[in-house]
Amino acid sequence: MLNRLLGGSGSFLLNKIDYLINLSCFVIFTLSDWFRHRRLFSRQSYRPLITQIIFSGVDAMPTILFLSLVTGFIFTFRIIALFESVTDTLSILIFIIGLEAGPMIAAIILIGRTGSAITVDLANMKLHREIQSMERMGIDVNDYLIAPRIIGVTISQLAVAVFFTFLTLISGILLSGLMLSPTHFKLLLKLPDHIEPMILLVFVIKNMLFGITIGATSCYHGLKVGISPTEVPQQTQRAIINMLIMLFVIDGIVAVLML
Repeated sequence: MLNRLLGGSGSFLLNKIDYLINLSCFVIFTLSDWFRHRRLFSRQSYRPLITQIIFSGVDAMPTILFLSLVTGFIFTFRIIALFESVTDTLSILIFIIGLEAGPMIAAIILIGRTGSAITVDLANMKLHREIQSMERMGIDVNDYLIAPRIIGVTISQLAVAVFFTFLTLISGILLSGLMLSPTHFKLLLKLPDHIEPMILLVFVIKNMLFGITIGATSCYHGLKVGISPTEVPQQTQRAIINMLIMLFVIDGIVAVLML
């Protein structure tokens, strides 16, 4: 029984390591190929990238706006109500909202809205042999389909996280000033003083890692579909689960490194 348990655990761990290696190689080769061929100011080269940014970031703003206002009430407003010290309140808000809730909620929104859509889109293209037809015509699939999606999702993750975090903090502070005490409005003036360069660096790095993970995992699983239509929902489900797991792992690693 023990041998079977240890054998199963070892097999699971090896499979996950193999998956991470394959995914990492997929990202490295795709992005290196894209940056090697793209001209910096070529509008045609960046058309798929801009399209992905609009779909992932711009079109998601109404949803982000609503959720940020709700989160501002649930988290920011209640945290301010619990603490009297301005310094403690702002430090806790920046850590909980800026470094934890903001990036994670933005990433979860992108997984549900963009990650699943990319996986289904590429899976259907693979299933109907559209990708194979593009390759026969000499079109670089990595250059035209994969890299713009990964880079577009990464940029969108950072933009959405900034937008979401800013609105969550501002809406919560304004609400506390209106409902609790006008003195809470001074938190708006003191907030920039508590945003240190290291916090900004961690915020940017974490969101970029989240974005690359979402974009790459979605594309990777979409391209794994073979000839059966039933593989499309299967790969979509696996992509979503793996994305969520990796996001929490990345978040945990960053939190440990900040100790």
